[in-house]
Amino acid sequence: MWLVYKKELLEILRDKKTLIFSILLPTIIFPVLFFGIGKFTQSKTQEAEIKELKIAFINGNTFEGLPDLFTAEKHFKKVELESSDYKAEILNDKVDFIIEVPENSEMPSQSRKQELINLYYKGASKLDNISNKRVKDIIEAYNNTERLALGERFNLTTDNVKAFNKPIAVENKNFASERERIGEFAGPLIAYILIALAVSGAMYPALELGVGEKERGTLETLLLTPMTKGKIVLAKFGVIFTASFFTVIVTLLSYFVWTWIFTMGGKMSGLDFLSNISGLDLLLVAVLLVPLTSIFASIMLSASIYAKNMKEAQAYMSPIFMLGFMPVIVAFVPGMELTVKTAMIPITNVALAMKDLVKGTVDYSMIMVLLGSTVVIAGALLYFTTQFFKKEKVLFRS
Repeated sequence: MWLVYKKELLEILRDKKTLIFSILLPTIIFPVLFFGIGKFTQSKTQEAEIKELKIAFINGNTFEGLPDLFTAEKHFKKVELESSDYKAEILNDKVDFIIEVPENSEMPSQSRKQELINLYYKGASKLDNISNKRVKDIIEAYNNTERLALGERFNLTTDNVKAFNKPIAVENKNFASERERIGEFAGPLIAYILIALAVSGAMYPALELGVGEKERGTLETLLLTPMTKGKIVLAKFGVIFTASFFTVIVTLLSYFVWTWIFTMGGKMSGLDFLSNISGLDLLLVAVLLVPLTSIFASIMLSASIYAKNMKEAQAYMSPIFMLGFMPVIVAFVPGMELTVKTAMIPITNVALAMKDLVKGTVDYSMIMVLLGSTVVIAGALLYFTTQFFKKEKVLFRS
């Protein structure tokens, strides 16, 4: 059996397509794209935050001091309109924002009532929303000044003004740690990535060791050896499991390396909580992946053995991918926790356990329940694959 395992593993390592999809893509290309897009997005956001905005005022002096607040701020430029067609002025990029104070308006501190201004702009993207927020922040600062002025007109103290503006203020006292709060979303996301890697890492070896051998005509030669079909299946299963698990581990290591490279050796914002995850929790994440990877290795090997050709086998892989991804989405649902019931649901249980491990709120007794149920399922699927392989109508299906 070990000789077949070694032979099949060497064949997989010699196959350039498998190396590209199982090692090169997840360890080099995907991380570079991931961090590259992240850096590009960050740079575009920073660019929007410091972009010089051209702003025009219509009757702006009615609200004394409002235009001065904008000109006092960096990256704002006051311009004059060339026409009364506000839409054309904005769409032709002659101005970014137009603030119009309607005729007969007064400063709120004088009129003692709410006044209205019109803000014209073009907001079609998230970057436009950043610029919009910069303008509204300055308007809000002017509002604060007017609130205090109104308070003086009505003989109100600063505390009175605050009470009218917000009668009850809420000061948050959240006992949840930063690790718990970030882990609530990051946990399922990490589980999604790891399970996706386990599925994709098993697919290409399964195709090569099943239907690939059928098409090459080497399966018949292997069946003529004195080795039992059960041991042949175990050898093939072992190679697929090794390739899948290796893909996950190597990809994780590559992401740590690329994180270090792209942050110039510093800490990446938002990932500091990962430093609080213990070695035991990381070990349990790896342990959870063992039976899960076994499940997909068995399913994909069965599908590959059953398929008549590579095209048919690849068609079977899409539903298997969905089988791997859809249950993970359940872990994103608010309120979903690892309990005795959810510990019995394949794939979902692993995702929920990983979420709790990342959050630091895991019940270790539930991990044992989960492992027990997952190992039983993995063993049953491996047994099914072994029996499936023994049927000649499956092996030589035409």
